[in-house]
Amino acid sequence: MCRKVNGRIVLEGIGFSVLGVVLYQFQTTILIFVIPLVVLYKRQGVRVGILGTLGTFLGILLVKVIRGGGAGGTLREDLLLLDLTYPFAFLLGLALTEGSFFPRIPPYGRIALVTVVSGVLGIPLIRYVLTDPAFEAYLKAQIETMMRGMVEGKTSLDLGTMGTVSTREILRLSKLIFANTYTLGYFLTFLFNWVVGSRIGLRSKGIYPVESVVGNVHLNEKLIWGFLLGWSGVLLSLLRPLGSVGIVFWNIALLCTVLYGMQGVDILRFYIKKVERLRVVILVTILLFLFIPGLNILIMVGVPLLGVSEIWIQYRRTVEERSGK
Repeated sequence: MCRKVNGRIVLEGIGFSVLGVVLYQFQTTILIFVIPLVVLYKRQGVRVGILGTLGTFLGILLVKVIRGGGAGGTLREDLLLLDLTYPFAFLLGLALTEGSFFPRIPPYGRIALVTVVSGVLGIPLIRYVLTDPAFEAYLKAQIETMMRGMVEGKTSLDLGTMGTVSTREILRLSKLIFANTYTLGYFLTFLFNWVVGSRIGLRSKGIYPVESVVGNVHLNEKLIWGFLLGWSGVLLSLLRPLGSVGIVFWNIALLCTVLYGMQGVDILRFYIKKVERLRVVILVTILLFLFIPGLNILIMVGVPLLGVSEIWIQYRRTVEERSGK
């Protein structure tokens, strides 16, 4: 009986690992390749999950080596290492999040912590994107191809002028946005994979969590210094170029903002639960605001600021104390 169970676990681990490798190979599914591994962690525990994670990384590496060295191609080790930054950062982050390395830190805190680690690991990749001439030429060719399709009816003179000016600006903005939002992109992508995978994995075991799987968001008050430092640096970078330091400020500011945004959402959820009859109306109103120009900016700015304000106004604690009395 024990052999059958172990065999089933091994097959399940291999299956989820292979699925992760397959999802990574397509542009439409590369952003969700971590979900099967999260499911594996939730179903079979940390040991099997880490083995599955290692198997997925080795599978991705094998595919890249075969593709890079096949058909007379030459495999550049430096580009291979840069290309592996993305899967390595996510798989390492998953192992650190699911492992018992930081048992006292809630899930959202562990994900934020591994995001910082991914930002450090991503420095060579960001530098490559910003400075490598070959990558710039490749990206420029892709942008020009896209623009030719958009301005198909233009004359050759108009196309040449528009292509020269617009392509350079789009290229600059694309590289800058990638660098400035690197940790934000990692955090949101990882969070989505982890939440979806956790819910699937827990439901497959008959566990239906009532509360959010990331936990109730109560940020450490010291995070406000990162928030203030980040946005102060962003403001300074808008006034004068700061180079790579400006990129660091943008990443700190955006990561802290999304964390405070999560805290703001938790505050809203806490109060919405108190008004059972109006819950649907409030949720629909908030969703509508997100699609109305001007009001959506108010929501995107107001919710993080609501999270920040809990440093001084203890919304949830005050209500709990009053209801307790």
